Amino acid sequence: MSVKTKATVSLIINFLIAAVTTGIIISYFFTESNLIKNKEEIFQFFTTDSNILAAAAAFVVMIFDIKILRGKAEKIPEAAIILKFAGTACLMITFLTSLFYLVPMYGFSFIFGGTFLHMHMTAPLMSLLSLCIFEKGERLSFMKSHLAYVPMAVYAAVYFIMVSVIGEANGGWRDLYSFGKNGIGFITIAIIAEDIIVVNLIRIAYNLGIKKKKMPEQSDDDV
Repeated sequence: MSVKTKATVSLIINFLIAAVTTGIIISYFFTESNLIKNKEEIFQFFTTDSNILAAAAAFVVMIFDIKILRGKAEKIPEAAIILKFAGTACLMITFLTSLFYLVPMYGFSFIFGGTFLHMHMTAPLMSLLSLCIFEKGERLSFMKSHLAYVPMAVYAAVYFIMVSVIGEANGGWRDLYSFGKNGIGFITIAIIAEDIIVVNLIRIAYNLGIKKKKMPEQSDDDV
């Protein structure tokens, strides 16, 4: 597959991710929901935040896809790939948490119905597909791939402080994911394990077929 063909498919997928996600989040401000008490709570969900990050990453990748198609760039730069990698990892955490944690609590038709179909399933799978097939560049190192933990860690820290330290009664957040009810210790360990597994599996999938750079051979003059 040529570079321009990959860039074209990547552009289409990333446009769909960014456009649909933006439209859905805007729609939340004009529709009523039993899930939230006020519109500000929309941004307290990891689902929302991970989709915003992924949509932003998709928009950045789109810029470089267009540059490639116009002959003004040869590849997507590593910084954009790392951002897309982080967004994809967060979305896959959303997908797997929805599938294995939220579906047993609320049912498949609710968790993957309506706009949640995109936020919980379609966006994660499209992001993973585009990253691992159409946006490959240089191999992603073990250390750089672990930058994907940063947005997860930030959300986890804020959620813990707002829910467990401050508490809803004192102006904090509701326990939106019922971690307190279902055992915050067990859930935390499970999510950390999930994060590690997901990040490393995506890195392996992304690096498939990408050859390692050969170290330059030393000449006699260098010795």
